[in-house]
Amino acid sequence: THLIPSSPSIEKKIKSVRPGQVVHIKGTLVEASAPDGRTWRSSLTRDDSGNGACELVRVESLEIR
Repeated sequence: THLIPSSPSIEKKIKSVRPGQVVHIKGTLVEASAPDGRTWRSSLTRDDSGNGACELVRVESLEIR
């Protein structure tokens, strides 16, 4: 899973997560595009693998539990 923070405060929370911590993330699966035209689409299934199987999430909230 790849995370795109929706704000600087969410980015700070993402960066504070440490191995072993449990987090609860709320967000949206998205497609991102670069100025050169390349796109990166989120996978929409849980049983795929390989290239293109990653989830790309725009994080709206993150809670460390």
